[in-house]
Amino acid sequence: MGPYASPDQPRRTSAMDTLRALVPDSADVIRVRAATPTAATSWTWTRAEVIGAYQWPPHEGEPLHSLDHPVDDSTHASLTVCEFLTTHQHAGCVSLDRAGDATHAFSVRLSRPRWEDWVDA
Repeated sequence: MGPYASPDQPRRTSAMDTLRALVPDSADVIRVRAATPTAATSWTWTRAEVIGAYQWPPHEGEPLHSLDHPVDDSTHASLTVCEFLTTHQHAGCVSLDRAGDATHAFSVRLSRPRWEDWVDA
């Protein structure tokens, strides 16, 4: 987790841990891109890649801080992301950034930002 991640995090799950293993330990958000499911793929996610890793900024509304993490389009990353999307695509920590004919891009929150603690207090 980055320096602006909340110390009070939700319970870790094995699905999130598999994604965490693909990016630096300091990542709070990752962006993934996956090939759009089609009838030819039985409507399942079959190809994907990690396109970025980010840390929370100090204040809400500021842009995410990009970590120096190359695009990971390895077979392991693809299988991991596809498996995650198959079961957790509609989870609260996953947001659809862009949907196209060929690909979908998602952001996955690995940790809560610190400013959410300020709202809860």
